[in-house]
Amino acid sequence: MRSEAYKLSGFTLVAGAVGFLLRWLQDLRIVGEDGLADNAPISWLVAGVIVLAAAAVKVYMLHLRQYDAPDQAKEALAGHTPFYGAISLLPAVLLAMGGLLQVVKPGDTVLWPTMHRICGGMMVLGAFGAAILAMNMTKEGQERLCRTGVWLMLAFTVYWLITGYRDAASDPVVWRFVVGILTRCAMLLGIYYVAGFFFNAPHPRQAVLACNFAAFLCIMTAVDGSTLSGEHVDLGSLAQSVAYVAMAMQFLIWAFVITENFKTKPLTPAGQEKKK
Repeated sequence: MRSEAYKLSGFTLVAGAVGFLLRWLQDLRIVGEDGLADNAPISWLVAGVIVLAAAAVKVYMLHLRQYDAPDQAKEALAGHTPFYGAISLLPAVLLAMGGLLQVVKPGDTVLWPTMHRICGGMMVLGAFGAAILAMNMTKEGQERLCRTGVWLMLAFTVYWLITGYRDAASDPVVWRFVVGILTRCAMLLGIYYVAGFFFNAPHPRQAVLACNFAAFLCIMTAVDGSTLSGEHVDLGSLAQSVAYVAMAMQFLIWAFVITENFKTKPLTPAGQEKKK
């Protein structure tokens, strides 16, 4: 099933790159001293790409119904690629770096610097949770520790979502923040479905769908933090971009290994696949 995992992950990366480009072009339309957005077809293209990407992943998941999905963490989340241990820890390292940058310098233009510093600290806690999962999610008897890691990642994402809402309260341009809010909601959904493996409520197909969609949006939204539309790039905005990239990597890794561990359904004596 590794070939299927490569296809799905490849599509997510390409769709995310297209979304990144469109989001950047859309940011260029937010001009003027009042910061109002120029009405342009690019906004409809951004919305269309999001809908099409979600629909395409959903259709591909229907194709994967012909395979058995693993419902145990030690089976679903076990990596089989070389250096998987180091690769699985890389998102946690990047997220921790983003959090430290946010603590040191939340940004010159943010309205709530203390809140952003706290958000940076929550990023570091989320990175710790991601590291806990990377090192323990396939080990026997570590469910409680993995649940702690999940709660830390959820706490970070929820606080990041609240911070985004707080910033957006004074922003008259919906398109400046709406994709970022949607991305953080998708992150919560992806973590929720992965958490199901540790809370005796596994939904492997939904986990693959949610993780790929969250990864796509994280790649697309990485442009928001770095303000590639020509505005000043500071450590605070760079920290946001690093966090988005780290979470995109995390969701891609989870989606890849779960898809890789799908199995061909056994055949009946008549040669027909067993239906569950």
